[in-house]
Amino acid sequence: MPQPPVPHHDGKVLLVADQGLQSGEHLTPQQVDRKVEDFYEGIGGEPFFQALATRFYELVAEDPVLVALFVTDDWAEHSARLAAHFVRMYGANDLTAAWDPRLHQAHSHFLIGRDHRVRWLELIARAGRDIAAPEPQFGEFLTIMKVASGEMMAASRGAALARGERFHWDGTRG
Repeated sequence: MPQPPVPHHDGKVLLVADQGLQSGEHLTPQQVDRKVEDFYEGIGGEPFFQALATRFYELVAEDPVLVALFVTDDWAEHSARLAAHFVRMYGANDLTAAWDPRLHQAHSHFLIGRDHRVRWLELIARAGRDIAAPEPQFGEFLTIMKVASGEMMAASRGAALARGERFHWDGTRG
């Protein structure tokens, strides 16, 4: 009886940016799952993501650039949601979390500009340093966050265009 064909790679390798973003088409789905599991264990699992999200929102609460984007200052709620998102993506190995409509909707009520994205990346990196995030996993995580933050910026711009807002390439309104 012939072996069933190996399914086309589903892109999960992008969740573990081993030495930068690389194609995972040469990996089997089982190998990809193992990489994600190894990453999750190596970075510290759920306790790590809870600590990272908590520290990150402590920094956001004091940041004049990012704090203005939040309609509520329930930082514990924001922290719990962000940590749960990361645990779902890495711990449950559920890539669909990246395309959850609620995630995109949460970022569509305002226009995320370059300055917001840069500051977000600065604060998530600082939060990781503050909690002594393990390397090389945290460096891989930051690579992923550079891609993800660009996607959230694009989601916010698409929503702004749908509302009829106009803005320049740098994110300023015009």
